[in-house]
Amino acid sequence: MILQSTSLMLIVLMHVVCFYIMTERKYSAKKTVLIYTGYIVAFVGLALITSRLLFNIKSVYAISLAFVSTILAAFILFINVSSDPICKKVFLFLCYSTMFCIFYCCSVIVVGIWFEDSFDTAALYTKSAIRIFLYLPAIWAYIRFLRPAIREVSGSNKKVWYSISLVSVLFLIVFSVFLIVYYVENDYRLWHSVLFGVTVMIYCSVLWIIFGLIRYMKEESRTEMVEKNMEYLQQQLKTAEENELFAKTIRHDFRHHNQNIAVLLKKGNIDEALGYIQQYNESIEAIKPKVFCPNVTVNAILASFCHIAQSNGIAFSAAADTPQKSVIADIDLVAIISNLLENAVNGCKECGTQGEITINIRSVANKVVIVCSNTCSENVKIIDNMINNKGVGIDSIIASSRKYNGDISYRKEDGVLTACIILKTLKLSFF
Repeated sequence: MILQSTSLMLIVLMHVVCFYIMTERKYSAKKTVLIYTGYIVAFVGLALITSRLLFNIKSVYAISLAFVSTILAAFILFINVSSDPICKKVFLFLCYSTMFCIFYCCSVIVVGIWFEDSFDTAALYTKSAIRIFLYLPAIWAYIRFLRPAIREVSGSNKKVWYSISLVSVLFLIVFSVFLIVYYVENDYRLWHSVLFGVTVMIYCSVLWIIFGLIRYMKEESRTEMVEKNMEYLQQQLKTAEENELFAKTIRHDFRHHNQNIAVLLKKGNIDEALGYIQQYNESIEAIKPKVFCPNVTVNAILASFCHIAQSNGIAFSAAADTPQKSVIADIDLVAIISNLLENAVNGCKECGTQGEITINIRSVANKVVIVCSNTCSENVKIIDNMINNKGVGIDSIIASSRKYNGDISYRKEDGVLTACIILKTLKLSFF
């Protein structure tokens, strides 16, 4: 019993580690640990009971029921602990379940060569050890090559995610059949093993195509952010050109202004002359380009949304200290700040009042802190520090923040919605 419990504990711990690596944490660290602990206890307990009942029952129906129950329990856990869009969660879980079936079948093939009875105690423990051993390179490959691309792509293109999920479902069904056949020791094991090997090669080829598509989606997302950045810069350039034209007009009329002031002074109208000078100074100040920070990209975004907000009668206040060369990539600055402000403008519009937007961007130690507040409607609901029914914009913010091990949280107080994003400028690559 002790050895069996230990073996089950190692297997379920491997599941939990894989889930943690594949998901973006939805709850606090304490709550996440409690959920995973409950799952481990429940999994081990039910597995022990099931093994006692089914150890000598090599029924296809019994094994199928146990397998489907395990998959459903893991799916419920995976869906609830991740903050990813549902379309991404479904795809990732299906891929993981398929790999689980493949590794199990591989362990059965190896054990079938070493042991005459694949159901004795030594064979069962050997299968568990082989599965754990096979997980290690798979985890390394996912972290090294696949996770960065998957995390950067948002869930906006749901059709693509669900399409590749459908392909994953088909392969999961096929490998589930292999798993059940191997478990009940079918007489055609050698023939099935050859067919299994061919199917694995086909699945790997399909995965190569799928992850190529994901990389394409990532590049497409980057291109979209670059285009947005160009749009902001062009708008700022247009504003600067308009201000320069206005400045030329003032300089051209400078002689007339001096003549008018001289006439007022000759007549002794000193107060009127001072008032005229004050108006003149204000007109010059009005054409001075608004500079929020030295960083060209951040300044362009803030200037653009300042114009958009004021055009809609929304008060806009911004402060930033982003240096000219930021460690945060321009495309990520565009994705995070522009989506934050776009959501803020839309939130103010939904209120039915003019509203107010404030944003503060500060560099603190090895972190960049972005705090954006805006007036919001009463319909906005916050669950676990995240907006309920979040849209594509927030998915894009999360996807870009992940590259910097970022934390994002929302809170709502007195009709004001505040988003706080903390980006770590010292990147970490594992957790």
